Amino acid sequence: FPPFTMQMEDAACAASTEVGCQPHLAKKVAACFVSQFFTSGPIYSFGVFLPFIQADLGVSLPEVSAIGSSMNTAQFAGAFLAGLIIPQRAGHASVAIFGAVGVLIGLASLSMIKNPFAAYPAAILAGLCLGSSNLAGIVALNAAVPAKKRATFVGFATCGTSVGTILLPQFYTLLTESIGWRWVMRITAAVSCVFLAAAAPFFTVEGASPRSLLSDRPTSGNRGAEPVEPTELGIQDVVQDPRFLCWWLDMLVCFFGYLIPATLLAEFAKKELQLSPNLAALCYSLVGVSALIGKLSSGCLTHFFGGPRRLFFASQVLVGAVGCCLPFCWNAASLLVWSAVYGCGIGPVIAMISVVLSDLFGTKDLALYHGVSRTAEGARNLIGIPLLSLLAEKQGFTIALVLSGALVSFSTVFLILLELVQRRLAQRLPSAEESRC
Repeated sequence: FPPFTMQMEDAACAASTEVGCQPHLAKKVAACFVSQFFTSGPIYSFGVFLPFIQADLGVSLPEVSAIGSSMNTAQFAGAFLAGLIIPQRAGHASVAIFGAVGVLIGLASLSMIKNPFAAYPAAILAGLCLGSSNLAGIVALNAAVPAKKRATFVGFATCGTSVGTILLPQFYTLLTESIGWRWVMRITAAVSCVFLAAAAPFFTVEGASPRSLLSDRPTSGNRGAEPVEPTELGIQDVVQDPRFLCWWLDMLVCFFGYLIPATLLAEFAKKELQLSPNLAALCYSLVGVSALIGKLSSGCLTHFFGGPRRLFFASQVLVGAVGCCLPFCWNAASLLVWSAVYGCGIGPVIAMISVVLSDLFGTKDLALYHGVSRTAEGARNLIGIPLLSLLAEKQGFTIALVLSGALVSFSTVFLILLELVQRRLAQRLPSAEESRC
């Protein structure tokens, strides 16, 4: 496992800088918060536009819903592509700026469509650039934050997703009713581009520019020596790492069922409990607020559980168990309680992904690990959500919701296997060093 030694050294170097905070750390956290707000917010709030686009174009709801699904799926592809080019071929800030310009072009083009088929290229472009900008920001922040403070500051930054998901739908709805969805989309394109471009310069990571990763030049002391090619971690090294394989399988199985309760919540409240749409909307808001509280508490919770990996494991177990309980809610009060507990679980899960990856693999190649990891999350949009939604329609909510919760709970088996492999490799490293001596 060639990357393991380098990652242990990376972790040791990070630990040596934990004495104090970097002077610009607060600005990086704020910039990452803005990035999360204007990348995840528009994607997860896009459903607000669907009824207006449907009425304007005169198409069916499934046709117009596919536009949002294509944007959502494209964000994971964008994160994957960003992981392949950061930092060997482009810096974090460069990718973020490019993403800001692409968001402007994609969303502005989307506002001018005349038929649903023209919307797909624009939505895919916007999704690709939103995903790449999102990854560049969160990876740059992880690289800048000392390991002991990483859960706290990354948790604060990822609150941008929750705040955007809570506020933007209200803003979009009010503004769309006044000036129409096309102008709201244009405003969103311009504002998102401005704020994402303004945040991008703060994502510069020292020592991670493409130039610094070029082969070493001969110096005065070794002018006759041959240039030494740097060890560049490739995607084949990532997928062959047994620890990452366990992680990727955990992400794949977990996210197959992760968002199913939230996806089916409104329909379940309407058909099974005969509750009003306003009550369902209140449940969604409660999930968002609880998730926000969970992210804000990530630092304290990490300290309480004894590390980010333990917090991630506990949160995933909670999400799986609570997801199985949704079909057994019997009235409005029980559904509201369920929403609050479910939100408390999903908040740390999302906030801790990059923190756990940096804890396992270091920050030097975090972009690549995080980008490949998001391919598993993207599978939920292509397969997980449609498949389990169809199961709910054919077999009922109970089977689909219990299965989704069971998938999330079962995925923790891969986290246990990951921890076993991690400990085994950690035990082998000292023995290897002793043999070299």
